[in-house]
Amino acid sequence: MGLLDDLQSEVKKLKEDGLKQDAELRAQEEFYDAQLKPVMVRVYDYFSEIVENLKIVAPDIRPNYPIDPLEREGITLRQSDYQFDFDNVKNPRQINIYCTCTLEKTLEFHVPTKDAVLKYADLLKSYGFPHHCKNHLDKLYDIRGGTFLLEGPLNVHIRILAHPADRCIYLIFRNLEDQPNKRYKFSPEAVDDVLLERLARVLIREESKLVEVQVSDDVRGELRRQLEQEKLRNEEDLAQAYLHMEAEKLAEEEAKLINRTRKAIAERIDKASKIIKNIK
Repeated sequence: MGLLDDLQSEVKKLKEDGLKQDAELRAQEEFYDAQLKPVMVRVYDYFSEIVENLKIVAPDIRPNYPIDPLEREGITLRQSDYQFDFDNVKNPRQINIYCTCTLEKTLEFHVPTKDAVLKYADLLKSYGFPHHCKNHLDKLYDIRGGTFLLEGPLNVHIRILAHPADRCIYLIFRNLEDQPNKRYKFSPEAVDDVLLERLARVLIREESKLVEVQVSDDVRGELRRQLEQEKLRNEEDLAQAYLHMEAEKLAEEEAKLINRTRKAIAERIDKASKIIKNIK
């Protein structure tokens, strides 16, 4: 009877787990209906009008993105083409706002070292910025630099997501603040009219961040020191890259000179041999 008892105990546990899961799902749906749904409906009403008006007004918005390998200020793009998307008008659980940032013309950048090429390629990939790269190879066919052609456009995305399991609302940014991806977590009561207004101003670049973080003077000073060290490292990297490039040029010129000298000597020997043969 031991096996039967074990099987019956397992069946009982599975039923209990199933009942607990069903109860949790019901609790999540009740939380959505009571707490999350009213917020999401308000978000839908507000941003559907915001996006519709942005399409009509078409403001001239030109954000900067730090994807210029030579300048810290970055590249200026033009923001437009606003779109609004949702999953269910009566019971919205996911709302999406899109726009695109475009270049006025294709940009070209030369990156001098292999490490810089790989680092820059990773940066563009993190932003999802369409581009082409032509690698420059040395005599051993290893990368010694590259030329990047930036085309765009850069896609910007805000996702407002009701999450009953976590009892919260997530705001997920793509290419909107100072990094490619950012996620905020808010309780339903925190998503009020003030937050929605600030979110709209972040979208149109009147605010740089959704949430301002207060930083103490000590922490701010430490960040400055770190940034200064990083700046120095970047300058050292550029200096090393320049020296490396100059050394490669010098080596190539020396190789060409040696080849020309060898060729001239070989021609003279061949000429002298012909003269000796004629004399004989």
